[in-house]
Amino acid sequence: MESQVAVIDLGGTKIAGALADLEGSLHDHDRVDTPSREGGTAVANAVIGLAKSLIEVGETRGVSVRGIGIGSAGVVDPGGRKIIGSTDAILGWVGTPLADLVEAALGLPVTVENDVNAHLRGEAWKGAGAGKANLAMMALGTGIGGAIMVQADILVGPHGTVGDFGHLPTLLPTRRACTCGRNTPHLEAVASGSGLYAWYLEKGGDPIVGGAKELEQRALAGDELAAETYREVGAETGRALGSLVNILDPEMIIVGGGLANSGEIWWEPLREAYRGQLVDALRDIPVEKAQLGNQAALVGAAKKIWDFLG
Repeated sequence: MESQVAVIDLGGTKIAGALADLEGSLHDHDRVDTPSREGGTAVANAVIGLAKSLIEVGETRGVSVRGIGIGSAGVVDPGGRKIIGSTDAILGWVGTPLADLVEAALGLPVTVENDVNAHLRGEAWKGAGAGKANLAMMALGTGIGGAIMVQADILVGPHGTVGDFGHLPTLLPTRRACTCGRNTPHLEAVASGSGLYAWYLEKGGDPIVGGAKELEQRALAGDELAAETYREVGAETGRALGSLVNILDPEMIIVGGGLANSGEIWWEPLREAYRGQLVDALRDIPVEKAQLGNQAALVGAAKKIWDFLG
């Protein structure tokens, strides 16, 4: 029988899964809604149910599943066993021994890491960073996350929070508190998808606008305040990326998440501010859009569990 692994991308809204072969190709995609209001055990049970379904589908085509790789929302302990930090996107998530629960239920080895770490691992294996061993990534969606790879290893740190780039300071004069609860202006408060929209409203924008995607449409249609907001946030993101490169000296910095799909109204000021922030010795380090989209964390989870299995 062919050996594959089951891989899971666990977010606050949905849990996506697939089977992955040794080359990182994904098969038999499936997904379920995250029972995010029902507590950590309910979420773990949803993961178990999805993984069990994938295993059964694999068996029908002669595939033996050897392990399960999970990229999860929240802060994962350095040992990769349980959730030690989380926003309220998943209630009761902190303290959930995710790896132990899944292993006990399915009898297979399990690896767990933060979803943005898995995202970078995937991009480093099969995406924008393929062939490079030293990378940084910023993921801009509802919030802002990040990850760092040094000599082909994802940095985790003693508290599991390496790459929490959303809490860099921002120069934009927002009065909005960050999701971390600090009143000091943080990047996530203005440069995430929700933060960009909030910054537009704070500047006097029309509350009838439904969110960042609609705001971009307005900007492209000639709404000057919407366009100004996109340019400001793009530039602020670029400055933050440049600062990270100055500190970390990677071979490339990758931008992922929903905002990375924005058009040139965001990317052009981002690149300009990024280049302006770099010290001379690092001027050639590229900033690139992630390539794998919503499959990145699944591919990264596959890489981690295959490496664990040897």
